[in-house]
Amino acid sequence: MTAQSLRRCCGLLTFGVAALQLFLGFLPLLLLPAGNVPLSWVLHPAWGLLSELAFILAVLAPLVLLGLYVFQATEAGVLGLAGFTMAFIGHLLYSSFQFDMAVVWPVLATQAPDLVDFSGAMFLDPMFSFAHFWMGPIHTVGILLFGVATFRARVFPRWSAVLFAVGMMLSVGILSPPLLLRAAGATLAAVALVAMGAVLWRGGEWPRAL
Repeated sequence: MTAQSLRRCCGLLTFGVAALQLFLGFLPLLLLPAGNVPLSWVLHPAWGLLSELAFILAVLAPLVLLGLYVFQATEAGVLGLAGFTMAFIGHLLYSSFQFDMAVVWPVLATQAPDLVDFSGAMFLDPMFSFAHFWMGPIHTVGILLFGVATFRARVFPRWSAVLFAVGMMLSVGILSPPLLLRAAGATLAAVALVAMGAVLWRGGEWPRAL
């Protein structure tokens, strides 16, 4: 595979993640019951589809982040590397959490419903609560640093770097944000990813002054 083909594959993957980001920003708002009650969500018929799509997104997003970083690694510098590393680790933590939500939580919801509760034993367990708490800040700080580095690098449109950082922090980086806020963040992130994916597909033909 040539470098151009690989870059275009990264662009297509970025478009796909943008679509997933947008769908998962609005589908929970439309399908899940109001409120932030994990048990009622897990028992809802739409949970299976939503949690599986979220797991797919959590697996693909680090690959997109890697492609965005590699394409601007020289221009992004040390700040870009630091932001990418933290955001990548945060994404990996999210992917493990999303796997549990898709596969394990439906079983717990019927067999041990008290565990699927923010005040239950699972969330109070020191190891689980440590990972659950820190994956948000790690990812958020990483995305913020990566966004600043991308803005300064001028490889991608500067406005897309701002929308990417703000959108990702709202839709993913903050633990359990309100669904409406998550939908707004997903929209911003999706727009940014489409613009970045276009740059990857074209090979950096977006006007650098923007």
